Amino acid sequence: MGNKAAVFDDELAPYYHFAIDVQEWKGKPCYVFSVKAKTREEGGDPGKVVIDEMVTWFSYQDFQVLARNYSLSYSAGVYDFDVAMEVELSPYKNLMVPTVIRYNGVWKVVTKGREKGVFTATLFDFAD
Repeated sequence: MGNKAAVFDDELAPYYHFAIDVQEWKGKPCYVFSVKAKTREEGGDPGKVVIDEMVTWFSYQDFQVLARNYSLSYSAGVYDFDVAMEVELSPYKNLMVPTVIRYNGVWKVVTKGREKGVFTATLFDFAD
């Protein structure tokens, strides 16, 4: 997979659309930054990228990341995957930590059968 997730790299950035918007997330005003892979017709190349789409909600007040949604896929011959994740973050002490993770994905590695995973993890009651 190498550096195919480095969407801001000079080599990969031309394969993506970037956008900034403003919207609410759970009642909080946010900046929304989105990255979306270009289609072949737009000059994209699915073989060069891993991130199909990524959307990040930043707090309007302090730019903390409140949530991020990912859509990832790739096929390398010996393995392939197609995964969607939603991650919500909350403050804990002076950090933002993941408190909800939703995952839905399929993957296959040569010599193994195709596997699928679907789950939601809720993380809470953090301690020192």
